Amino acid sequence: MDFLRAFTFVFSDRHWLIKLAKPALLVLLCPLPVVGLFCLCALLGCLAEIAHNVSNDYPRPLPAWNHIGQDIRKGAPVLLALIVYHLPPLGLITLLYFLRGSLAVSLFGSLTFTGLLAAIMPFLMIFFAFAWSLLAIGLVYYADNWEAGAFFQFSKLLRSMGRDSVLTAQWLVASLAASMLLLILLPLAPFLFFPVQGYLAGVYGRRLRAAWMAARNANTAHNERNALRFAKPDGRAPLPSKLSA
Repeated sequence: MDFLRAFTFVFSDRHWLIKLAKPALLVLLCPLPVVGLFCLCALLGCLAEIAHNVSNDYPRPLPAWNHIGQDIRKGAPVLLALIVYHLPPLGLITLLYFLRGSLAVSLFGSLTFTGLLAAIMPFLMIFFAFAWSLLAIGLVYYADNWEAGAFFQFSKLLRSMGRDSVLTAQWLVASLAASMLLLILLPLAPFLFFPVQGYLAGVYGRRLRAAWMAARNANTAHNERNALRFAKPDGRAPLPSKLSA
């Protein structure tokens, strides 16, 4: 997934310092109420735009940040998708929080709660891997056509995940590894997270597009071979029967 390139591509742009200064300022403003929400939308819009540029092989994929209003509009659907995709675990965590209060009155309440939490933790990890994979595919579709509904076409996303499971697994491993590395580089993590993850999503989208084109070409070639196999001796394709018509 061009893992190392995800951390170095920003420095190939001559204006990388200026282009990273604005998102760095937005990251610092994110903790503020209300204003931070718009800043987060702008950062997610930057991530989606980087994914779009990398997927389309732009020579300098780092956006210039000339229109922050447009970045906010692009990032709002991404933030909405993040919230919707994480509603099930948030609901479960809320339920466990209230359950902990009711269990605390018993002698073995904390022990029971800890055991319950340990039992559901593997299922939460599986859910997050599944949800993030769907979210990444949705981001690929969204960055291609900028339609907010791309995140919620679940049947289409599930078909793509099943068809290109190897590419999806490669993206998931690369994304998690990048996040862990950014945690080690904690002072730089807030500023590099969005460019790094945007680049990995763009590479993922580019490989998905290549896989789709290869499958389409193979299907076209297969249909052409079948047409020639059943063609008349003079080389013309047979007329369709009344049933097939």
